[in-house]
Amino acid sequence: MINDFFESFKQARRLFEYDYIFIDGVFLTIWLAFLIKCKKWAPIKFGIITGFLIYTIDAIAWFNIPAGSTYPSGTYIREYWIGGIYMPRPLGDYFWIKFGADFMMTFSYSMFAFGWLWIMFENFVKKNKREIVLFTSLFFGFWLLTPFLSFWLPIDNTTVDTVRYMDTQITIWITNVVIGYSILFLIYGTNKFNCKNPKIILYVMIIGCLESFFMEFPLLISGIRPTGILFLFFEVFILFNQGAPYLYILFDKVIPMLSHKNKIDQLKEIELVIERKK
Repeated sequence: MINDFFESFKQARRLFEYDYIFIDGVFLTIWLAFLIKCKKWAPIKFGIITGFLIYTIDAIAWFNIPAGSTYPSGTYIREYWIGGIYMPRPLGDYFWIKFGADFMMTFSYSMFAFGWLWIMFENFVKKNKREIVLFTSLFFGFWLLTPFLSFWLPIDNTTVDTVRYMDTQITIWITNVVIGYSILFLIYGTNKFNCKNPKIILYVMIIGCLESFFMEFPLLISGIRPTGILFLFFEVFILFNQGAPYLYILFDKVIPMLSHKNKIDQLKEIELVIERKK
């Protein structure tokens, strides 16, 4: 029964028009303008770093890793057809046309999703309601409008059909969620590390579910993601939550610890310089 459940949506497909990429680019520019205006430098840096990481995984690694023995020879985890043309390996003259789709689905996605995530993590403590409403409205509003504007505006109706074969990933994704939230529970759900706060666990899970919903719901209702409600539920609970707990630990524990260590090292260097000048 479980196998039949997963079998129904093991192919994550998107079918959209190429002007979707241009519209997303306009909204990304506005999003970055708001981040810069509000001096959200950390979310911007976080989005850039994760953007390069996801681009490497999706656009390079998955595009060149075989989908598995259950598929015909020459099938890869990530496949593209743009304007009805199958994207070859190597890409040759098709590099830039594929890069546009890759940029939207990886780098632009990261600047929105991970930038918003960082802001939400910050607001677990400071609870700036105006900031939460502003950036959540922009984030979800832009992603909700993009597919419909693409259908309505005759900018570039070239079709982009891309699929991600998930057979080899589902078990890994679920395992990531279980391990991630187990670690999060160990840190914030027990007194083992003297920072018990169960609300953090629930907050991270809600934020993870919301981020996935903001992405998948517009794709589903616009027909870009030709799946069903079961896939939506799976993605909402699994897609972003496989990384959310690790990212919160990075935000709350690892980065502050490294920053503190860096400051101590800088102070030591200054002291050494002063000692040498005496």
